[in-house]
Amino acid sequence: MKSMPTVAIVGRPNVGKSSLLNALVGKRISIVQDMPGVTRDRVSAPLSIEDRFVELVDTGGYGFVDADLTEHIRHQIEVAMTRAKAVVFLVDVQDGLTSADQQIASMLRGKGIRTILVANKADGPKWDAALGEFARLGLGTPIGVSAINVRNLDQVREAISNSVDLKDAPTKMTPPEMLVAIVGKRNAGKSTLVNSIAEVFEGEGDRVIVSEIPGTTRDSVDVRFEKEGRSLVVIDTAGVRKKRHMVTNDIEFYSFHRAQRSVRRADVVMLLIDATEPISEPDKKLAQYVAEEFKPVLLVINKWDLAKKTLAEKKKKGDGEVDERQVMEKYREYVDAELPFLNYAPIAFVTAKDGRNVQGAVDQAQHLFKQSRHRMTTGRLNQAIRSILQERPPSTPFGRKAKVFYAAQIDVAPPTIVLVVNNPAFIDDSYQRHIINRLRDVLPYPEVPIRMLIRPRGRTMEKALDEMDEEGVKKAGEGREKLRGARKSKRRAKAGARATKARRHGGTK
Repeated sequence: MKSMPTVAIVGRPNVGKSSLLNALVGKRISIVQDMPGVTRDRVSAPLSIEDRFVELVDTGGYGFVDADLTEHIRHQIEVAMTRAKAVVFLVDVQDGLTSADQQIASMLRGKGIRTILVANKADGPKWDAALGEFARLGLGTPIGVSAINVRNLDQVREAISNSVDLKDAPTKMTPPEMLVAIVGKRNAGKSTLVNSIAEVFEGEGDRVIVSEIPGTTRDSVDVRFEKEGRSLVVIDTAGVRKKRHMVTNDIEFYSFHRAQRSVRRADVVMLLIDATEPISEPDKKLAQYVAEEFKPVLLVINKWDLAKKTLAEKKKKGDGEVDERQVMEKYREYVDAELPFLNYAPIAFVTAKDGRNVQGAVDQAQHLFKQSRHRMTTGRLNQAIRSILQERPPSTPFGRKAKVFYAAQIDVAPPTIVLVVNNPAFIDDSYQRHIINRLRDVLPYPEVPIRMLIRPRGRTMEKALDEMDEEGVKKAGEGREKLRGARKSKRRAKAGARATKARRHGGTK
């Protein structure tokens, strides 16, 4: 696919860059909060201009002062500007011209970057009279817009069209084949993993800010890359904290819900766990949410090099050597004990900082993606259900017998199986879990969640599955036709018997 030309939105903090991006693309992509420093990474989204697509990039506030992150934010802004075909320089008409605006304008002129000057918060015509003040920036008179009230945004699109050569821009956006959400608690290494993936597949290792400062990532950031000719997206998300922090902090609250939304969007989830720390409440909370959403999940154990180093140091004191395979097996047992509802999920041990086993983790994610989309034939599924019932039938009250008339897979992602039974109450949650666990053993989706639905039988079902012959039915349609044919034959036979009996009685009389 043709690459999209990039248009970056820059400006000082709190002028409405994130609001403008959201308004132009018509989606809530960036977090909007009335305080500086919320946006830190490069947050991008495709924008349609005259049936062509450009990549619109939101950046952090230029000049935002943070003792630990200022240089990181500035670097991301400069990377965005360097790669951009044009820059939307956003100012605040209600604040008027500031020295910070003048510094940014001077920098843009010095770099020779094609610039579109836009003044936000011009909520009505009365503010248009104030636009002339910004002509002193040497970038012409700005376009007065209101991102919140969606005012004059068509003029911004037209200005982008006039500033960017769109003839080579793609005319359609091919959706990615797979979306992978990377979630985890603070400082588990999510952004480092995203950058490692970008480095391995795209040669760009600084896609998002990486810092030892907890809470650096606030937004969910989509990073697209190509793998073996296929377009994939990884989603970097904000680190999750304990619930009490979200009650008192709006940014924490919105960041957590963005992470949840990323899980819902994703085809596969990478749950990142810090190997150097015990599994915590946020880890369990995220794992529970992923399980509830029936998402395929890869448990990515990060900082494995540090964990091994710590263990090796302990072993030296005891005159023993570290067997890495045994250590991995022990850690698997530990994870299963802490997260029992994800005991089917595979594990990848990585060191994101060095890119170790990062490609293997992406390969495993693709494998889970394929598993979750596998559709099993009805005949094989019914054979599997029959064998499970024979091995261990469900226990029911008062000696009554649970009967499964029919089983069918009705959906994928997750694989969704319906059991048609005589009484749904006889197939309780515990037995459903037993069936699902056994299905993982015998069907080709052993590492992904399976959704099971229990339904009472319909009128066309006459035989229970355990009374069918061992070969079963090859297809659902064939099975139903056989049942219908048997019922019709039975009715005709009864009708013929009644007619014969009536004739005999008539003859006697």
